[in-house]
Amino acid sequence: MKASRVFAAALILAALASAGCSKKKPKAGEAPKQVMSVEALYAKGQEALAKKKPTTARRYFDQIALREDAGDYKDKATIAIADSYFIEHTLETYAEAISRYQSFLAFHPTHYAAAYCQYRIGLAYYEEMESPDRDMTPAAYARDAFQALVENYPNSEYVKDAKEKMAEVLDLMAAHEITIGDWYLKHGHNPSAAGRYRYVMEKYPKYWNMPVVYYRLADALARDGQTQEAVLYFTRVTQEAQGTSLGKNAQKEIDRIERRGDKAKAGD
Repeated sequence: MKASRVFAAALILAALASAGCSKKKPKAGEAPKQVMSVEALYAKGQEALAKKKPTTARRYFDQIALREDAGDYKDKATIAIADSYFIEHTLETYAEAISRYQSFLAFHPTHYAAAYCQYRIGLAYYEEMESPDRDMTPAAYARDAFQALVENYPNSEYVKDAKEKMAEVLDLMAAHEITIGDWYLKHGHNPSAAGRYRYVMEKYPKYWNMPVVYYRLADALARDGQTQEAVLYFTRVTQEAQGTSLGKNAQKEIDRIERRGDKAKAGD
């Protein structure tokens, strides 16, 4: 019995040894497998990104991050991993992309790709923005990120687009304040409405449709009995929106206020 157990064990060992040898030795005419170069891994990852396969891309980039011979490709792979999260276009993956871009910038503020990372942070927040009646936190973060790009990397190729998008962000933030002002105006809170419109004029002077702000402010002032100042803003609308329905309506309001003034004088 003991001899049979020894014999069986010997057979198993022999089989394992044979299997091990067959794995280590390539078949006749077959070249041994080569480790893929970091350049090839990076190319494969970028190819997967181009095909909108972020999970596959990350597998290639993650391999580069573990390689001691990665060199500059380690930084490229780190950024590419952030890109892979960005292209998934969800709130969760935008947050992950932002975190990774920020982490890279913290350690490599003067890296040649630093401006790109700063731009992508702004872009991720920009993509998270919603309508004027929603939370403006992403818009505020996008504004700050684009502003940081303009200030810290003024010669970057991304500055032009960042400025254009920042203008859109500021318009959205202005529209948010106008929306709140309109709510106040609708519900008879005229001083609060006027305060919001004044805030837009102060903080967002380049808002694309400023005559509307002047008109709403004039309306709030007129309803609050401040007709003299209201006329000033209605007049400004007639000058800046001449020939438009808004300009014509502003002139009607001026005429109405003046008629009321004439009647009040006549009553005296």
